[in-house]
Amino acid sequence: MSLRHHLQEALKINPVPSPWPRMVVCAFATGFPLVIGALLGQLPLSIFGALVGFLLVLNDHLGTLGHRLWVITLTFLFLLGGLLIGVLTGDHRSLMIPILLAITYWMGLMGGEGAELERAVLFGTFQILAGAYSIAIKKYFAAALAYAFLGYLCVVLFLSLLVFLRRHNPNPFARLRTKLKESFMQEKRRHLYAFSYSLSVLITLIIVDYFKIDHGYWAVGTVLIIMRPDAKQSIYRNVQRFFGTLIGVLVAEGLILTIHSPWLAILVLTVISFWGPWALSRSYWLGSAVVVIMLLLILDLPSIEHGDTHTPLLRLQATGLGCLLSLLGVIFANPQFLWRDSPPPRE
Repeated sequence: MSLRHHLQEALKINPVPSPWPRMVVCAFATGFPLVIGALLGQLPLSIFGALVGFLLVLNDHLGTLGHRLWVITLTFLFLLGGLLIGVLTGDHRSLMIPILLAITYWMGLMGGEGAELERAVLFGTFQILAGAYSIAIKKYFAAALAYAFLGYLCVVLFLSLLVFLRRHNPNPFARLRTKLKESFMQEKRRHLYAFSYSLSVLITLIIVDYFKIDHGYWAVGTVLIIMRPDAKQSIYRNVQRFFGTLIGVLVAEGLILTIHSPWLAILVLTVISFWGPWALSRSYWLGSAVVVIMLLLILDLPSIEHGDTHTPLLRLQATGLGCLLSLLGVIFANPQFLWRDSPPPRE
């Protein structure tokens, strides 16, 4: 197949139904903590609550209301547990890194088939990195937890209200207990991938710490998101992630240079978060672009009046590094992919 065909496959838009209820919940759970933070003069702290609300909605998809609330609660506990681990072990890399690698290995065993359980663990891993590398969270840990709980309440209450008002037949869902049992499979192939997955994360951590890359833990997050057991899918996600990030950075820079009012920025963030679930359902690159725009704008919210574009450039740099290292991990886990379609040697 030609390179053009692969690019078209990687960047195509899937014609799937729009998840309107989740879009509404996402907007409310992201915007409400920011409004409360702005009213109380704690806008930088409320950012954490908005991000928690956004992540919780991303892990809400299928099943009855009871199952969905249980998944949201479990994800919230993983977020808090990851944050606590990161804060407590952030200054002790010899302790933090083995814990992070053990959790990464577990995710590798799930191999992209762990459904909501795997996403909950993934989001918790993000919080380990945030807690370990973010000075602000360590300094204001109690307040960050309060806003995180606010984000959780927004999702639970508003989702319950929407389900009550808009009754529908629940979609089939995978039971968490079943996925937990399947995550400890003993297949050699799964363990090879899990080892490659963890090794890529370790190498990225070493590079980030050695060169003291600002916000370098974003590169680790990129590796965690991109790598999949299937080499072709991983390469597609690599292209999608970098392309989506590039688009997101360009749009975010334009918004940061244009918007100088925190209240206007909160309104724009609420609108962007509304389209987050829709974009992720249509295409990974489109979802990546929307998430990057939201993330960069929300991180720049405390200094939005000055229009600093330093953070978007750091994001692009970290994503590029993560994409490169994830490719190396894919090759290590799938060495046969290099010569699978190669022509036979000449005699």
